[in-house]
Amino acid sequence: MEPDLLARYPYVEQHITHSSYDYIFISPHLDDVPLSCSGAIYCQHAQGRNILIVTAFAGEPDPPFSPFVQSVHRSWQAPEKRPYQTRKEEERKAMALLSVDYVWLGWPEILYRDPEISEVHDFFLEPETPAVSSRDTELFTTLCHWFADTSRVYSGAQFVAPLGLGMHRDHQLVFQAVLKSLDRNRLLFFEDFPYATYYSQEELIEYVKPFNMSKVEVDISACLEQRIAVSETYQSQIPTFFFMTPTFRELIRSYTLEAGNQQHPIERYWKLA
Repeated sequence: MEPDLLARYPYVEQHITHSSYDYIFISPHLDDVPLSCSGAIYCQHAQGRNILIVTAFAGEPDPPFSPFVQSVHRSWQAPEKRPYQTRKEEERKAMALLSVDYVWLGWPEILYRDPEISEVHDFFLEPETPAVSSRDTELFTTLCHWFADTSRVYSGAQFVAPLGLGMHRDHQLVFQAVLKSLDRNRLLFFEDFPYATYYSQEELIEYVKPFNMSKVEVDISACLEQRIAVSETYQSQIPTFFFMTPTFRELIRSYTLEAGNQQHPIERYWKLA
């Protein structure tokens, strides 16, 4: 990665083996892109594409932790003294399975940025609430600068960012930042999994309508089992996402088949007109 990028922004960890990339996937957290896009990434890798996954909010949290944050760590079955190590170890395993380069930026996720969070509901935006809170205004501006600079450094790359389904505050922050910062001709959006499973087809169309988007379908028939295998690396997150551990594989299968009209499993992406 270019020295100027490394000097201007906080990085936690990186694994860079290429000087250029065909696709740069933007993950709000350690897990979002692998859970949502592994099928397409396997297909792209098989075609010889260079792929980079960037996680925006991977900063190491500092104690002391609130009772709510401690309860989240317990749900991950993470060690009390270094709770984020569990997430990082899972991510490294997923990156190895996908055979991709990766970068972790050093900003903390909303769980640690907002000391007022006291329940799961606080992760998500209420209707009509601004996507960028006053607390995150400076971070949003810096994130926009990072996107603009990275777009300049990797001028040939297509960026793939979260659509923001589910209205998670971090996902929406990234969604709004890429809309503001990047050339729309170099942008694709992925359906945030598992939040995308909460939407009916009609609700999904209503969500993308204000942005004038059209869909791009990627047949992942040859890569569905690999996508499921990558998802299995995130054992700390499965109870939260899927409630019953044995069901998440079927959730992935049913979601991708439904997107493919029961003909074949697909991952659906969206592009701006």
